[in-house]
Parts: sequence; C-alpha cells; structure tokens
Amino acid sequence: MRGQQMQFVINGMKYETDNMEMVAEVKKWYRVDNTLTRAMYPGKEVGREYACQLWKSAKGNWLLTHEEDYGMKYGQAIKEEEAKNLLMRYATGIYEKLYGELPEA
Repeated sequence: MRGQQMQFVINGMKYETDNMEMVAEVKKWYRVDNTLTRAMYPGKEVGREYACQLWKSAKGNWLLTHEEDYGMKYGQAIKEEEAKNLLMRYATGIYEKLYGELPEA
C-alpha cells in the first residue's frame, strides 16, 4: 500500500496519505462479520489481525490504513491515545522518538 496515494473522508475531514507522514507499520485486530463467519462460528466474535500503516497529518490527526482481500483499502481515524498504544507495542523505537523513553522495568 505504501507509495500509493489513498484518500478517505472520515467525520467530515479529508485524509490524504500523500499529505501525511507514514509513521510506522503496526498491526490491529478487526472483527470479521459476514454470513460465512456467523454460520461457522455462531455467537462468537471472529476476526483477524491486519498489517496496518499508521499515518499522522500536519495538524496532528492520526489515520490507520490496511488492505483486505481483493485490494479493498480501509482507513480509520484514530485518537492519539490509540496511536501511542500501537506504537508502544509494535514500534517502540518510533514511540520513544516521538514521546520520550519508556521507563525500564
């Protein structure tokens, strides 16, 4: 997905990856809710983890993008708190560059 311009309109704001900084590669679990998963796993929450790209706009807004089967591209506006948690878990070095070193255990 990198190198390919994507545009999403979310909550009345336009997110264009060409105008944003790609901060890190992270992962996030998304629910998969369709006829097949409902039939195979009745009453259970089913999903999968996707490789995602975390973007930040010049105004400080965060965007999480991922690609699903058949090349469908998805964008999700997220709050800084979620971005921090994703960076802490999957890109600790980038987190520490942006927010300072984490304390030693």
